Amino acid sequence: MRIERHPAVIEDDLPGIYAHIARDNPAAAERVLDAVAETFAQIETQPESGVLYPTRNPQMKTVRMLPVSGFNTYLVFYRVEADTVRVLYVVHGARHLLRLFGRERRE
Repeated sequence: MRIERHPAVIEDDLPGIYAHIARDNPAAAERVLDAVAETFAQIETQPESGVLYPTRNPQMKTVRMLPVSGFNTYLVFYRVEADTVRVLYVVHGARHLLRLFGRERRE
Protein backbone atom coordinates (compact mmCIF):
# COMPACT_ATOMS: atom_id res chain seq x y z
CA MET A 1 0.00 0.00 0.00
CA ARG A 2 1.11 3.54 -0.57
CA ILE A 3 0.39 6.37 1.81
CA GLU A 4 -1.17 9.62 0.68
CA ARG A 5 -1.46 12.64 2.97
CA HIS A 6 -4.31 15.12 2.64
CA PRO A 7 -2.78 18.50 1.69
CA ALA A 8 -4.04 20.03 4.96
CA VAL A 9 -2.01 17.47 6.94
CA ILE A 10 1.16 18.78 5.29
CA GLU A 11 0.21 22.46 5.18
CA ASP A 12 -1.67 22.87 8.48
CA ASP A 13 -1.63 19.94 10.90
CA LEU A 14 2.07 19.09 11.06
CA PRO A 15 3.39 22.67 10.93
CA GLY A 16 0.87 23.64 13.63
CA ILE A 17 1.92 20.79 15.90
CA TYR A 18 5.58 21.61 15.36
CA ALA A 19 5.11 25.34 16.02
CA HIS A 20 3.10 24.73 19.19
CA ILE A 21 5.70 22.40 20.71
CA ALA A 22 8.76 24.28 19.39
CA ARG A 23 7.78 27.44 21.26
CA ASP A 24 8.95 25.72 24.43
CA ASN A 25 11.12 22.88 23.17
CA PRO A 26 12.35 22.67 19.54
CA ALA A 27 14.04 19.31 20.14
CA ALA A 28 10.78 17.81 21.41
CA ALA A 29 8.98 19.18 18.33
CA GLU A 30 11.47 17.34 16.12
CA ARG A 31 10.94 14.12 18.10
CA VAL A 32 7.16 14.38 17.66
CA LEU A 33 7.48 14.85 13.88
CA ASP A 34 9.88 11.89 13.71
CA ALA A 35 7.33 9.81 15.64
CA VAL A 36 4.57 10.93 13.25
CA ALA A 37 6.73 9.72 10.33
CA GLU A 38 7.22 6.37 12.11
CA THR A 39 3.47 6.12 12.64
CA PHE A 40 2.85 6.83 8.94
CA ALA A 41 5.29 4.02 8.08
CA GLN A 42 3.44 1.65 10.41
CA ILE A 43 0.11 2.55 8.84
CA GLU A 44 1.57 2.03 5.37
CA THR A 45 2.71 -1.51 6.18
CA GLN A 46 -0.09 -2.40 8.63
CA PRO A 47 -3.14 -0.38 7.57
CA GLU A 48 -5.48 -2.28 9.88
CA SER A 49 -3.42 -1.40 12.98
CA GLY A 50 -5.61 1.57 13.87
CA VAL A 51 -9.07 1.16 15.35
CA LEU A 52 -12.21 2.31 13.61
CA TYR A 53 -13.18 5.75 14.88
CA PRO A 54 -16.48 5.39 16.78
CA THR A 55 -18.98 7.72 15.15
CA ARG A 56 -22.57 7.84 13.96
CA ASN A 57 -21.58 9.97 10.98
CA PRO A 58 -21.91 7.67 7.94
CA GLN A 59 -19.17 9.57 6.08
CA MET A 60 -16.70 8.78 8.87
CA LYS A 61 -17.58 5.08 9.38
CA THR A 62 -14.44 3.83 7.60
CA VAL A 63 -12.01 6.25 9.27
CA ARG A 64 -9.38 4.65 11.50
CA MET A 65 -7.47 6.22 14.37
CA LEU A 66 -3.97 5.43 15.62
CA PRO A 67 -2.00 7.22 18.34
CA VAL A 68 1.38 8.58 17.32
CA SER A 69 4.09 6.18 18.43
CA GLY A 70 5.47 7.35 21.79
CA PHE A 71 3.23 10.45 21.85
CA ASN A 72 -0.23 9.02 22.50
CA THR A 73 -1.84 12.43 22.91
CA TYR A 74 -1.46 12.96 19.15
CA LEU A 75 -3.73 10.98 16.86
CA VAL A 76 -3.56 10.06 13.18
CA PHE A 77 -6.90 9.63 11.41
CA TYR A 78 -6.87 7.79 8.09
CA ARG A 79 -8.94 5.81 5.65
CA VAL A 80 -7.88 2.56 3.95
CA GLU A 81 -8.81 2.62 0.27
CA ALA A 82 -8.23 0.09 -2.52
CA ASP A 83 -4.45 0.49 -2.85
CA THR A 84 -3.89 3.61 -0.76
CA VAL A 85 -3.91 4.68 2.86
CA ARG A 86 -5.20 8.25 2.94
CA VAL A 87 -4.12 10.24 6.02
CA LEU A 88 -6.86 12.78 6.77
CA TYR A 89 -5.85 14.42 10.07
CA VAL A 90 -3.03 14.52 12.59
CA VAL A 91 -4.32 16.25 15.72
CA HIS A 92 -3.93 16.52 19.47
CA GLY A 93 -6.47 14.29 21.18
CA ALA A 94 -7.63 17.10 23.47
CA ARG A 95 -9.23 18.91 20.54
CA HIS A 96 -13.00 18.71 20.17
CA LEU A 97 -12.85 16.11 17.42
CA LEU A 98 -16.51 16.13 16.40
CA ARG A 99 -16.44 19.87 15.93
CA LEU A 100 -13.13 19.68 14.05
CA PHE A 101 -14.35 16.95 11.69
CA GLY A 102 -17.60 18.81 11.04
CA ARG A 103 -15.84 22.09 10.31
CA GLU A 104 -12.85 20.73 8.36
CA ARG A 105 -14.21 17.70 6.55
CA ARG A 106 -11.44 16.06 4.59
CA GLU A 107 -12.04 13.37 2.04
